[in-house]
Amino acid sequence: MSALTTFSSLSSSQTGLIEPADRALFSDVNVRPFCYRHRLALELPLTLPDIAALNDRLPDGDAFKGWQNGVTQIEDGWRTRPSERLTLADTIAGIETNHSLVVLKHIEQDSVVGPALRNLLQEIFDYSSSRFRKDVVLGECLVFLNSPGRKTAYHFDLEASFLLQIAGTKTVHAWPCGDPQVVAESEVEAYCGAGNLSAAVYKPDLQKLAQTYLLEPGDGVHFPSLGPHWVQNGDTVSISINVNYDLRSLHGSLRPILALNHRLEKLGLRPRRPGASLLSDKAKATAWTVARNAKTLARRVIARRRNGEGYPVWMPEHRIG
Repeated sequence: MSALTTFSSLSSSQTGLIEPADRALFSDVNVRPFCYRHRLALELPLTLPDIAALNDRLPDGDAFKGWQNGVTQIEDGWRTRPSERLTLADTIAGIETNHSLVVLKHIEQDSVVGPALRNLLQEIFDYSSSRFRKDVVLGECLVFLNSPGRKTAYHFDLEASFLLQIAGTKTVHAWPCGDPQVVAESEVEAYCGAGNLSAAVYKPDLQKLAQTYLLEPGDGVHFPSLGPHWVQNGDTVSISINVNYDLRSLHGSLRPILALNHRLEKLGLRPRRPGASLLSDKAKATAWTVARNAKTLARRVIARRRNGEGYPVWMPEHRIG
């Protein structure tokens, strides 16, 4: 397999993981948060031994694996280290008592769980609005493993994401996207420009604006791009799948423009803000994206080549009708 390939197309007969009654909700993808029902837990049963085996199959490195040990609070950032770091294998084995979070990335590439997840990526894409479909570049899936009672800190993501609960329960607090009192422009600039993944600032007085969802197995919730949220895990181990889509408007435009502007500002220059010049925006986005994509792809290809594999990427099949 070549270093960069796409998965083969999926037939419409392979879809059906989102409950039929909820499929119309997906016309609001990237507009507002919403809850829906899914059948992924029936199609893809995941247990702790399954996740341990998945961890063994994935390449090592930050591109594919991440974990955090210790008790965290809503305001804590992703780089917070509240306790001594365990190995990933020990973290998974002791997840019931070690107050940890584990994330395994790009699992739609996996030989065991990948087929069902690639079906899910295409299915959600197909149910979404034409405006969203035109914006999608590629998709990926992750699995989250959370200890009982653990909080996932307040944050937002650039990706449009879909959380699907497989085992255990979670209480999710999600805010609408696009409200400047919830997410300030400076937070977006810090996230995209400086690469600060903990740029979102929790504002306790705005907690009342959040929508709250209790997720049980078979429930899912959609987080729009830049829509902040935080999660309180239930009293048992939680297993969930996260589906992410990279977008041209954000990953291919806003983020590279703000990232390059950040570099220019550090040199003492005063670059134009996004939207001030279409020509300038396009040139910045192109220059930054080419350099960044080459570096990111090289890192992931190296990780895959250590296992003698290529690096497949899921891209949507644009169907007619």
